[in-house]
Amino acid sequence: MVQTKPTLSFAQLRVGIFVFAGLAVLAFLILNSTGDFNPFQKKLRLKARFAAADGLREGSDVQIAGVRIGKVESVSLLPPDTPEDSKIEAVLAVDSELSGRPITERIRTDSTAQLIAVSVLANDKIINITPGTQKGSPVSEGHVLESTEAISINQLTKTGNDLLQQINKLAVPANEILNKANQGEGTLGAIVNDESLYRNLDAAVAETKLTVTKLQTTIDKVNRGDGTAGKLLNDAELYNNLNKTVAQLEGISNDIRAGKGSAGKFVTDDALYNETRAAIIDLRTSAAKFNTIIDDLKLITTDLVGGNGSAGKFLKDEKLYENARDTLAKFNSTAEKLDLILGDARAGKGTIGRLVTDETLYNNINQTASNVNQLSSESTKLIYDFRQNPKKYLRIKLSLF
Repeated sequence: MVQTKPTLSFAQLRVGIFVFAGLAVLAFLILNSTGDFNPFQKKLRLKARFAAADGLREGSDVQIAGVRIGKVESVSLLPPDTPEDSKIEAVLAVDSELSGRPITERIRTDSTAQLIAVSVLANDKIINITPGTQKGSPVSEGHVLESTEAISINQLTKTGNDLLQQINKLAVPANEILNKANQGEGTLGAIVNDESLYRNLDAAVAETKLTVTKLQTTIDKVNRGDGTAGKLLNDAELYNNLNKTVAQLEGISNDIRAGKGSAGKFVTDDALYNETRAAIIDLRTSAAKFNTIIDDLKLITTDLVGGNGSAGKFLKDEKLYENARDTLAKFNSTAEKLDLILGDARAGKGTIGRLVTDETLYNNINQTASNVNQLSSESTKLIYDFRQNPKKYLRIKLSLF
């Protein structure tokens, strides 16, 4: 029997193509509904480096401020010569747009990538990117972000273990100290076991209670208005007086600010300030001149001490001192002789005494002075008459026989 090959009709082929296209569309819709597959969306690839992966794997979420924007595309170990804090490099595939705006408006050069845990107990990690600021510039393809690492549960466990070990180390000496204290050894043991110290503390507490009671009594008296403090706190008249005083002081302050009165003029008057400043300048000038005078006096004093000049010689020259002493002695001798002469004159002795005490001589001298005055008067009249009529005196009479 001759076998014939099955033939595929065009209608069957068309149905198969339609079914295949429907399956492809269904698969695309299923993958796109998860949000992980979109062949039409452009991705921006960035890098972040950490000291350890610590639960980070391919496919881990990438977020910016808690909003999912992509996934971790790969996690690789860098060469041994890289720094200790950059041993692991993660490539991040993030969406190029977020809410219809370029993602580079949010991710900038001052953004940081932080490795954070999904939950407290789980070890899975995601990468959260902090939004950048206007100080940074937009990132480009392959940009390496600055990274920080959050504290994980493993690090907390390790830290707790280290802390427990330190506590165990401290527990041994603390136990020894407590044993010695229980036995009454050392200062702490004396404090714990000394009954006299307890009694002293009890007495101190009792005195403190008594002091507090007295203080409370004093406060009650003050509240009732007893005593000086009570009157100060409760006297309304005193308060009113203080209030008036404050009001008066405020009025004086306002007057001073307004330039009223002597104090106000002194504070606000520019002319007074200028005069005061000029007076201060004059005082400074006078002080400078006074200092110059003092310097000159110092020089003069130095010359006097050194015996320079007339005054210096007068102070230092002993010969001049002896001459002055001799002159003073001679002057004293002359004064004594003069005193004797005056005594003789008062007694009427000698010529001078007679001139002083003889009344006859005084009368003669007085008469002579009167005659001289009369002669002077007659001479004056004669000269006057001559000036008036000179011919009277110049007439010459000649007689031959």
